[in-house]
Amino acid sequence: MSSNAADTEVFVYTGPGGDDVPRDVVRFRVDPSVTSIPARAFVGRTKLAEVELCEGLVEIGDNSFAWCYHSITRIIIPNSLRRIHDRAFQYSLRCPIRLHDGIESIGEDAFCGCIFTNFRVPPLITVIPNGLLYCCLSTFSVEMPESVREIGETALYKCHCLRNVAFPPDAVIGDDILWEATDLLQLFGSEAEIIRNLKNRFDELPIHSSVYFQSYHQGALHRLITTGNELDPTGNQQDCLGMTPLHILVCSSVHNLEVYRLIVEKYPMNLITVDRWGAVPLLYAFWGDAPTAIVQFLLESYQSLYPNHEFDWTDMVITLGRANAPVAVIQNLLDVQHTLSPGYNIDWDQILVELERATSRDEPFAHPATFCFLTRCSIAARVSTIGVKHFRDDMADDWMGYNNSAFNREMWHNETLTKLEYYESAYQKLKESTSLLELVLWKMNIDASTIDNGDAMGDNNRLECRTNCGADFVIENVLPYLMPSDFVRSYSNEEDSDRSYFDSDDDDELDNNSINNDEDY
Repeated sequence: MSSNAADTEVFVYTGPGGDDVPRDVVRFRVDPSVTSIPARAFVGRTKLAEVELCEGLVEIGDNSFAWCYHSITRIIIPNSLRRIHDRAFQYSLRCPIRLHDGIESIGEDAFCGCIFTNFRVPPLITVIPNGLLYCCLSTFSVEMPESVREIGETALYKCHCLRNVAFPPDAVIGDDILWEATDLLQLFGSEAEIIRNLKNRFDELPIHSSVYFQSYHQGALHRLITTGNELDPTGNQQDCLGMTPLHILVCSSVHNLEVYRLIVEKYPMNLITVDRWGAVPLLYAFWGDAPTAIVQFLLESYQSLYPNHEFDWTDMVITLGRANAPVAVIQNLLDVQHTLSPGYNIDWDQILVELERATSRDEPFAHPATFCFLTRCSIAARVSTIGVKHFRDDMADDWMGYNNSAFNREMWHNETLTKLEYYESAYQKLKESTSLLELVLWKMNIDASTIDNGDAMGDNNRLECRTNCGADFVIENVLPYLMPSDFVRSYSNEEDSDRSYFDSDDDDELDNNSINNDEDY
């Protein structure tokens, strides 16, 4: 391992026998001369964020990138890669991984505990290994080819949010494959019923089937829909999950704008049909972070075909929050909501109450960082009216990484509201104090000018006295003495009770603007 540029923390892996891999490596790439990454090469590198696997790499060994604790947020898989061994990325990925069609084998628990929203099994994989996506809590869509003949034990265990998946009718299914698959259990009640329905999901639904397998048979869907003069009516039907072809399409890890255009043109009702979880296709486009062009096409289609359709944005936010969707995904949905439904008022109280209840690993739940983000969203409008930058910045605090089980969501929510009221009150008092101080300085300047001139002042002179009274300079230097102490949160973990939850080193960082016009201090 040699440093490519120490200041950018980029390392080039040259294979076994080089320097030891630094424990604090952040970004690295594999030298093209390396064909195999040995077992445990990067295990436990909890700061590793970016991984570039160069062309020429053929295999990734056991536990090569295991237990990085979801630190990896970007990974490039080369077309030369053929084999991924057991537990290669266990509990390490926090980003999508796109496996190309040339992958020949994947080991047990290879992606156990990883955080990504959808996963596509490469077409050469006919036996899905044990524990492949074990405990992938945020994964809502899994695509697998028709050639799969066996699915190993616990392959989809604890995939709480899994919704879009189909099993080949003749595949042998291992034990506990869907244990605690919460969203699917909500529909079918038992693992046996889930398996039965998913094996028969596309019976007499050729359009749905073609959409699900479209990434494996490119062009087949287009030919199916456009063949003959009569439109296949099954394209308007819903499968056992309540999904239309468009639902299935937006869940895919492969997107083709022309296929979207074809589906919407032939089956426009797909746009507003809800599945059995009450979701329209647009939700899955956000959830899976579909390309911008796809989202834009869907938005334009809604606006042109169903401009008055009412979306349940509140339920969408709850779904993404419970699934611990990336913050950027949730923010994207909120931004679109302002454009598509500007008159809609999101029920933040309902959202936070629902997410306060969902705190168990036996069901989908919002990670503390996600919950804190949504709490901030709920008060964003109020925070924006506070004209003190320091107060606004302090309202943007976050969960600091204490033990997840010790994080009390209800307490955090209630304390955030208390904190907001504290700063709103402090801001109002500062406005009153500085307004009074400005009036005093103005009056003193008027009195001094009157004495000097010996006569009454006109309006222009009075305004000139206000401009020249020195209030900006005086207020700027007096404000640090008027600022209240920072709000201090309660401790969320008894083991950390001897330290402040948040510290601030810039108590007197103030802007120079007067607050009388509701500008920042």
